[in-house]
Amino acid sequence: MGRAKHVAKLAIGLLLSVLTLWNLHIGFYQMGGGEMHKLVLTMVFSGVCGESAIQADLNSAGISECLQPLGTWEPIDVALLGIGVSLTWSSLRALFSNQRKPSRSERRGKRFQRLGMLVALVGVADFFGMLTDDGRPLDAGEIFGFPLMGGMSLILLTIALFLSLIGGSLRRKGRRPQGRDSGSRKFIGSAERHLGGNFSVGDLRRALMLDAFEDPFQVNADDEWGEGVGRTCHYCNGEGCSQCGFSGSLG
Repeated sequence: MGRAKHVAKLAIGLLLSVLTLWNLHIGFYQMGGGEMHKLVLTMVFSGVCGESAIQADLNSAGISECLQPLGTWEPIDVALLGIGVSLTWSSLRALFSNQRKPSRSERRGKRFQRLGMLVALVGVADFFGMLTDDGRPLDAGEIFGFPLMGGMSLILLTIALFLSLIGGSLRRKGRRPQGRDSGSRKFIGSAERHLGGNFSVGDLRRALMLDAFEDPFQVNADDEWGEGVGRTCHYCNGEGCSQCGFSGSLG
């Protein structure tokens, strides 16, 4: 099922890339004289531009807002091409690489980085004037309604950098080893860290030097029958464990 999903993503990515490039450089609408034109995808997807609407515009005005000259880039063209290339690349890597399954943080990081790459593509396209008819970058002040320093391309590239940094941070976080005891290791003391992972209660007792805190009178005291009291086991609180032979005393 997982492989079929990646194959479907590959097919969708290739289809988006090919159709977008075909519309840009070859065109999908042929005029009466045989000249090919590019379709304005935003108007086509909204349902405004149909075959009858385009033909009616051509008959009345000789031109239609649904058509553009070949090679004219718009934001939707950059977005669709970016999505297609991203889907194609990710599915090819998933199909032919033997890498381990990424964690949830790594997957989120990749999404942020892909979104950042998409925004960066739009910013680069705006920087070269590919998003306007006059070949000039978009004016951020006209879009947002108040004066802004720099053009729209600078804002988009800044946003893309911010998204990429977030994605990189999430991916680094996801690559950290997550063992079973990674959470509990944070709460162990310095003596336990030096002893390693396999140690006995006696080893820990000696490392913590608990004998130095025992009362000599208690250790050497005798009861009325003349029996030694012994040292209390600090780990079983006098109740008994395997270290003291379930007696509560270390002898």
